[in-house]
Amino acid sequence: MAKPKAYKFGASDEPSFPEDFEVLQKAVLQVTDIKSNHNKYYAIELHEGGGKFRVFTHYGRTDDLETNPGAGARETRHFATRAEGEVCYQQIYREKTGASKGYKEVSLASSKIGSHKARGASSGQIDAKTLERIEGEKEKRAARPPSSLTGDIQALIRYIYDEATTALVNTVAAKITANGIETPLGVLTLGQIEKGEAILAELFKIFESSKKANGKLQDKIEALSGEFYTCIPHRIGRTREAIAEAVIDTPAEFEQKQETLQLMKDMLQVNGEAGSVLFEDEIDAKYQALHCEVATLGQGSAYDEIERYVLKSQIKSKNIKVKAIYTLKRKGEWDGFTTHIDNQRLLFHGSRIRNWVGLLSRGILMPKIVVGMGVNRTDAGWLGHGIYFGDAACTSAFYTTPGKKGTRFMALARVALGKMAPYTKITYGLESPPPGYDSCHGVRHKLLSPSQFADDEYVVYSPNQQRLEYLVEFTI
Repeated sequence: MAKPKAYKFGASDEPSFPEDFEVLQKAVLQVTDIKSNHNKYYAIELHEGGGKFRVFTHYGRTDDLETNPGAGARETRHFATRAEGEVCYQQIYREKTGASKGYKEVSLASSKIGSHKARGASSGQIDAKTLERIEGEKEKRAARPPSSLTGDIQALIRYIYDEATTALVNTVAAKITANGIETPLGVLTLGQIEKGEAILAELFKIFESSKKANGKLQDKIEALSGEFYTCIPHRIGRTREAIAEAVIDTPAEFEQKQETLQLMKDMLQVNGEAGSVLFEDEIDAKYQALHCEVATLGQGSAYDEIERYVLKSQIKSKNIKVKAIYTLKRKGEWDGFTTHIDNQRLLFHGSRIRNWVGLLSRGILMPKIVVGMGVNRTDAGWLGHGIYFGDAACTSAFYTTPGKKGTRFMALARVALGKMAPYTKITYGLESPPPGYDSCHGVRHKLLSPSQFADDEYVVYSPNQQRLEYLVEFTI
């Protein structure tokens, strides 16, 4: 049999494969060689889904997993028959466990690597006591009613939670436990985050003063940066260079820290008082914690209409490929939506993949904290304290980041623009549209109509003038 092609998992050219698949075989391999500084893992799985077969591999340095649970490379090899897949699986297994590679299979009660179906499941030969404990956990899970969610919605919910959790534990010195979100200082609380926000606000005032004082307040900036990290423990390197780089003394760093604090708030909110949603792998509980109705928009005229709208809106590039579309309904948004303002349009709002648990659970927030600090944001703030949207998918895509599957997300929101006040100059500090207007429009620069706005920006200053209606999963 010819050597099968290995595709990067989530790449645009990777053959499609059902999200709801069965793991037929799996193994977790490990090799550590002190002399050659090798400390590597290799997970291999054989999957079946919808009559298709693939071999899934996940490999990398074991020590990378400590700081990044999503680390490593993932590849797939696709086959028409199970027999072909099994041959490939065994070839890779023999190659890795042979004398030249030296990997050994390890036994795990709960694997942290591999596909999302293999993670949390046992691997290898498990001892009797561990098997007994695992069986007890299975009985507890079996007592739960089966999920009411479709397979694709389950996969979506796992995806966005995994990305948010990974971003949180990679940035902040925290881990998810049965007690909640734990830092070296203890279990995370809202009060601890609010202390961090207060320190960050004070730090920004000092930062602004230092620019006028020609940098004479650097000692205070460094001291307050340390105070911030004491309150909100971050993962910082041990070298002098790493510590120096951690000083919060640029607008971009203030925005980054504010986003981290918001992520912590969002995760704390969905985790609930019981403190178990993030720790327990109960997908329905994770879905319910969002308080947002999410459904797949199946193939058909409605799907085609939204897909065409996304693709045709691109004005600067044509790279977007729509992978899936979901309908969204946050009850509070829909009940409170301002219906009496006309000129309603479907507009785009893109965001980093780590933010979607928060966006679906609490909606789009006013950028009041960062804009209130005076930070000139790259994604908002040019027309003051409002909620920003665009009419070009390629522009909104700029503010997105890919997840482990290689896909990104942007929302389509219905926005009641009413009468728009046009702007060609950036105007900071607005808290509402001018009298007689319902919204503001940063008009895109054109050859014969100069403007400081590179793209059209639409801003509303009341949350009731927008509601999320669609979530588009895409690649670029």
